[in-house]
Amino acid sequence: MNKRLLHSYNILLLASIMIVSSCSKILDLEPHNSTFTEAYFSNESDANTAIAGAYALLRNILITDNTWHVYGDVPASELLINGNYDSGNSNVALGLFTGLNVNGGSYWNWQKYYKLLQQVNLIIAKVPGIDSTKFVDPATKSHIIGEAYFLRSFTYFFMSRVWGGVPLKLTPDYDANAALNIPRSTADAVLAQCLADVAIAEKNMAFGYTDEGQRAVRANKGSAYALEAHIRAWKGDYAGCEAAANTVITEGGYQLVDSANYESVFIGKSAEGIFEININGGQNEGIAINGGGNGSANTLMQPFIYGKSRLEWPLSTIYVNNIYKADSTTDIRYRKFFFQPQSSNGQVIKYANISYADGSTKGDPRLNNNLNIFRLADIMLLRAEALNKLGRDGEAVVLLNKVRERAGVPDYNGSGEALATEILEERLRELFFEGQSYFDLVRNNKLTLYNESFNQDQYNKGGWLWPIDPAMFKDDYTLAQTPYWQGKL
Repeated sequence: MNKRLLHSYNILLLASIMIVSSCSKILDLEPHNSTFTEAYFSNESDANTAIAGAYALLRNILITDNTWHVYGDVPASELLINGNYDSGNSNVALGLFTGLNVNGGSYWNWQKYYKLLQQVNLIIAKVPGIDSTKFVDPATKSHIIGEAYFLRSFTYFFMSRVWGGVPLKLTPDYDANAALNIPRSTADAVLAQCLADVAIAEKNMAFGYTDEGQRAVRANKGSAYALEAHIRAWKGDYAGCEAAANTVITEGGYQLVDSANYESVFIGKSAEGIFEININGGQNEGIAINGGGNGSANTLMQPFIYGKSRLEWPLSTIYVNNIYKADSTTDIRYRKFFFQPQSSNGQVIKYANISYADGSTKGDPRLNNNLNIFRLADIMLLRAEALNKLGRDGEAVVLLNKVRERAGVPDYNGSGEALATEILEERLRELFFEGQSYFDLVRNNKLTLYNESFNQDQYNKGGWLWPIDPAMFKDDYTLAQTPYWQGKL
């Protein structure tokens, strides 16, 4: 980790909280003017302000430069990105993670993640020392500590899926001059730490919400078990994945939203949502589109965004036809997720909840759909994947068919490898453009079957991981480049 991060840390944190506000209490808090010292962490308000800063930093990371979708969707070939409007990400869709037009300054660089990690490490270090009498409810203190461990686990898991091994920084730095650069840990070590952290998160948090305004946009026990299920699936620990996913399904209190209200899943805070990033114009968190290039606006144009005449990220008709096959005539997701999918300007309309700051002229359009990280259908299908891997196909089919039933498609009754393929393709259909598809394909070793443009030799040699920014080597001689990309930048 680069020492320079600490110099900009407090400025970035304060700016993040001021920019991001919400009616949810956790994001309404004003930034504290004090530095993060022993004196700062003295009561419930301080702890809440600190965790608000952590959520703000995570939101900034995942939204800026479309990070969530560029890592999780674009290289899966869901989209036929128009190189005239977005030459960098048109290359990423081909598996070309380097080159003059790829945004290496953002996609190769992990410095902003360590600013978030510095924040959660401070919370983990300081909040336990606050006297419990300083909290209206002592459970709030425990919950905030759990949230910090959840966010650290999630951040390192996300980073490991992108880069493999990364430096593990588990304590806060109070003095930039005394901060030490540390080398990359192995991916196995990073994932082991993720599991250790998420176990603490599970113990410290409860299911459900005392404030419905915080549903899904603030982590709880269900969010932690969902994260554990994903970590264990990524590790190939399908017994552990199955157990964690089952806890979410049976104890979390989540429900599949009925098909008539499917759109509410993507607006956010639905009964299906497990963890989301809040994006709501009514709470001053909508994303300004300004002609395109922000989040899901890249997949939208007229008639969904007034006056927008270009489509940066059109649908890949080949990909859509591959995963839907004969089901396109009956599957409600084909109708509700896409607009004119067989045209050269097919649009993803999951996130077409657009408002206008100037309603009289439809000026200044803004996105108002939450960013889904985990939801119930995802975890049901992940458990089905685990059950299939464990040879429990009968149970896997039951879960698969619950998701298919909502989508209006017939039950499936296969088994073995055919069932494994069906579960994967159900995830590709259900979670289209939700930041999951690329990682699903990598986890199942099927990437090049669905993205034929991704070089097989590159994939075999670990080139599905991203390189790190050579600029980070300037002040940190402990770093080593991601193995496949050594000598290629």
